[in-house]
Amino acid sequence: MLGLRCSLEALAMQVIVPIYFDYASALCYIAWRIVGELQHELSIVPLWKGVPISMRDRRILPGQPVAAAQRLKVAMVAAETGVRAPVPVRWLDSRAALEGAELAREAGVFEPYHAAVFRAAFEAEQDIGRPAVLAYLAAGVGLEPRRFLADLSARKMAARLEAHKREADEFSALGYPTFMFGCHPFIGIQHIETMRLLFRRFIELRAAEGCGH
Repeated sequence: MLGLRCSLEALAMQVIVPIYFDYASALCYIAWRIVGELQHELSIVPLWKGVPISMRDRRILPGQPVAAAQRLKVAMVAAETGVRAPVPVRWLDSRAALEGAELAREAGVFEPYHAAVFRAAFEAEQDIGRPAVLAYLAAGVGLEPRRFLADLSARKMAARLEAHKREADEFSALGYPTFMFGCHPFIGIQHIETMRLLFRRFIELRAAEGCGH
């Protein structure tokens, strides 16, 4: 038995939870809202990794109508979680927004950019596939809009989205969102109390490993 007990709170600061997501997904918006409530409470570090749904499922393309079954699924999850998430009439083109997130990450402003894109898509109901919308959001978090748009046009972060896709495929992270608790994917989003329990259990497991138990 170790003479010193590990601090759960201190270890939790080091607990990173990768989350595969897409800005086009209303379920990912719900997940972002719930994770935002929990991350400071539990001191988890969400690592958002964008993968366009259209890159994983060729049947879903930007501009296509969102199917009734998908709308019903979002409505059911929204009712269960208490997070309202209006679903766009057509699938949003999220590729540029996701590549922009990686540019923002490089510049140290990922979190405000991430929040701005989700709010624009699901609260202001803006088309995040439009360059003018993304340039405005980028400027709002301190990025130079002309350089931002030039980097998007050059597809500077395309390879990073491809890398995220390969990772997600490797872990069978096939749903949106997918939380990675170690090597174990958890697909979808549940009520905040359920997610709190899942995160706490993962933190406890990490703490036990760190304490040598």
